[in-house]
Amino acid sequence: MKAIWAERLSQEKNVTISFQLRLQVQKPLTLRMAASNLYRLFVNGDLIGYGPARAAEGYARVDEYIIPEAEETFLSVDVYSAQINSYYHMEEAPFFAAEIFADGQLIAEASDFTAYFRTERVQKVRRFSFQRTFSEVYHFTEDPARFCKGEREGSCPVETIEVPLPKILERGVPYPKLDRVPAQEIAGGEFESHMDDSEINSDDPFADIGKAVRDRAYAAIDQVKLKGFLPSELTEDPSAVIETYRYREMPCQPGRALAEGQYRLYDFGRTVTGFFSWHMTVEEAAEVYITFDEVLASNGMVDPFRNTCSNVITYTLAPGEYHLTAFEANSARYTALLAAKGKVCADTPGMILYENPEIEAFESHYEDPDWNLITKAAAHTLAQNGVDILMDCPSRERAGWLCDSYFSSRAEAFFTGQNKVEHNFLENYALCPPSPYLPKDMIPMCYPSDHNDGIYIPNWAMWYILELKNYAERTGDTKMLEQSRDKVYGLVRFFEAYENENGLLEDLDSWVFLEWSACNDADHTCGVNYPSNMLWAAALEAAGEMYGEPSWKEKAAAMKSMIRQLAWDGSFFVDNAMRNETGMLVNTGLLTETAQYYAFYFGIADAETYPDLFSLLRTRFGPSRDTTAVYPDVAPSNAIVGNYLRLELLIRYGFYDQCLEECRAFFLNMARMTGTLWEHSRLSSSLNHGFASMAAVYIAQCLKAQNDK
Repeated sequence: MKAIWAERLSQEKNVTISFQLRLQVQKPLTLRMAASNLYRLFVNGDLIGYGPARAAEGYARVDEYIIPEAEETFLSVDVYSAQINSYYHMEEAPFFAAEIFADGQLIAEASDFTAYFRTERVQKVRRFSFQRTFSEVYHFTEDPARFCKGEREGSCPVETIEVPLPKILERGVPYPKLDRVPAQEIAGGEFESHMDDSEINSDDPFADIGKAVRDRAYAAIDQVKLKGFLPSELTEDPSAVIETYRYREMPCQPGRALAEGQYRLYDFGRTVTGFFSWHMTVEEAAEVYITFDEVLASNGMVDPFRNTCSNVITYTLAPGEYHLTAFEANSARYTALLAAKGKVCADTPGMILYENPEIEAFESHYEDPDWNLITKAAAHTLAQNGVDILMDCPSRERAGWLCDSYFSSRAEAFFTGQNKVEHNFLENYALCPPSPYLPKDMIPMCYPSDHNDGIYIPNWAMWYILELKNYAERTGDTKMLEQSRDKVYGLVRFFEAYENENGLLEDLDSWVFLEWSACNDADHTCGVNYPSNMLWAAALEAAGEMYGEPSWKEKAAAMKSMIRQLAWDGSFFVDNAMRNETGMLVNTGLLTETAQYYAFYFGIADAETYPDLFSLLRTRFGPSRDTTAVYPDVAPSNAIVGNYLRLELLIRYGFYDQCLEECRAFFLNMARMTGTLWEHSRLSSSLNHGFASMAAVYIAQCLKAQNDK
C-alpha cells in the first residue's frame, strides 16, 4: 500500500484534500484505505464511511469497505489534516493510502486518485477547544454534495507526491452505521447584536450567557506548546459575533424561511453525537450559524460556549440548494439555526450518528423502568465514547484518558461481552514511543495525543497498570501483557525515584490528580499524598502479579502497612503529610471523603478491621450528605472517582439496596435530561462522559446479587 499527499500542502494547518476516482468495473470492489487525521468516504455521493480508528504515533489502522457491483463507481474521499497538537489527533504528517481490489486482483491504488484542495473550508479560524483542533467555517457557492458525485466544474486538481506510510494495523473495532436521526423544531424568534458590554443592561439576567471562549485555546497559542492561529491571524471568528447576540422568542410557523435576524431552535430528544446534516434552500445570499449544546441556558436558548468549546458551525452560502454535512463529530441535544444574513429555508436538521453500534444495540428489561432508563443512558454514553478508543467525552475533548478507561472498559465488557475498543486503546499505549516532552518512562495521561506542554498525571499511569491487569483477566489476552511489559517496568522505575525513607512516594511532579474535589487542592496533594500511595501500592501489587515479580508485591504490602501506620488519625485517614522545620513528616490533618474510599478500595482498610469508619461512611456520607452539618471538616467527594468507588464498595460488602437507591438518586435525573450520563452531578462540563456508563454495571450487579439470594 502506497501513500500520497498534496505536494505543496504537507505543512499547512487545517486543510482538506478530496481524492476522487471513477471506476467502470462491473464487479464488487474491496477498498482498503488509511488516512490521517480524519477521512470520510462517499460512494456515488452517499456517505458510507468515516474514520480512521486512531493508532499510536508511527502507526495507522486500515479500514476495509465492500462496495457492491455497479455499472460505474465514483469514489470521493475527503481527508482532513489539522497539523497541530491536540488531545484528539496526533500531530503527524498527512497522508492518504488506498488499494482497490476486484476478484482479489489489485486494480487501483492511491496514486490513481485525483486530488483537489477544498478551499471552501476557511483555514484561519479559532480552535474548537483547548483539547481539539479547529472549528468549522465554510464558504460555498454551490452544493458540496455535487462535488462528492463528481460534478466539479471549475475545480483544479493539485499535484500529489508519494509520502511515507506508517506501519499498518487492522481496524479491530466495529464500523459506525452512520444512521441519520432528525430533530424537532421547538421554538423560534429573532435576535439582534449588542456590539459591546456597555450596550447590555446590567439587569439583564442573560448578560453573562454566550460569552465566547477566550481561554488558553484562544489566547495561549504559541506554536510550540499550543499550536493554531493567533487571534490576529484569524480570517473569521464567528464566535466573537455570536457572543453579541440577544434573543427574543416569538411565535413562528414551522418550515417557514428564515430572514435576516431570525432563528429556529431544535431538539433531538436526547444528546446524540455525530455530524450535523442539513438540507437548505437559499433564496438570498446568506450567512448562517449553527450553534449547539447538550442543554439549554437559562434564557431558553443554546449557549455554544458553556463547555469551554466553540460549538459553532458557520456557512456562507450563495443562492441555491444545499445538502450540508459537517465534517467534525460533535455532541448535542439542542441545536439552533441563526440567519445572520440573507434568507434561507431549512428542512428539519439531522445528525448522522457516529457511535459504536454493538454498544448502542444493548437493551435491558428490568421491572423497574428507572433501571432501564439509566441503563439505556449508559449505553448511549458509551456508544458515543467508544467508537475507536475509550474516550472521556465526545464533545469538548474526544480524548482517550486513562483512569476514565478503567471504568468504561468494564462497561464495554458488560454491554458487548467483549473488549474490542479497550484492546485498541491499550494497544496504542503499548506501541506509543517515548515522548520528547515527558520524563523518561512516563506515559501520556491521554493517548493518542500530543503533550507539548510536558504535563502528565502520575496517578493515571497507576490506573493504567490496574486496567491492564483487569483486561488480561477478562480477556485472557497474554499477548497484550507482553506488548505492554516495557511500559509497566518503565513505570516501576519511574516511581522508584520518588520513594522516601518510609518507602512511600513523596513530592510527585506535574499534575497529581485524584478527582475534581478538595482532595485535589495543592495543599492536599503536596508532600506524601496518601491516596496516591494507596493507588500506587495497588498498582505495584498488580504489576507484580502480572509479571511474576514477588519483590514488587512485597514492596506493595510494606507500603500498605506504612500507610496504615502514618495516615490513620484514629477516626479517618488523612490526606497527606509534609516536612516540618526539622525535616520530619507531619500529617496535615486535612480530611476528605475520597481518601477514605481510596483506603477501602485499595486494600488499606476493610470493613472488618475498620468497622466504625466503614459504618460511618456508609450511613452518614455519600453524594446527598449535608456537608455544612455532617462532618463539615471532611471535604465531600465528586463523581469520579470518589462516588464511583463508594458504589463499588457498597456492592463489595453486599449493600445492594443502598447502592441501587444511590444510583437512582445520582443518575436518574441525568438520564431524563439528556439521555446520557455526566462528568459531574451538576450542569457543567461534559454531560456525556464515558466512565459514567459504569452505572449500568452497578445496577446489573446489584439486581443479580439480589436475585441470587
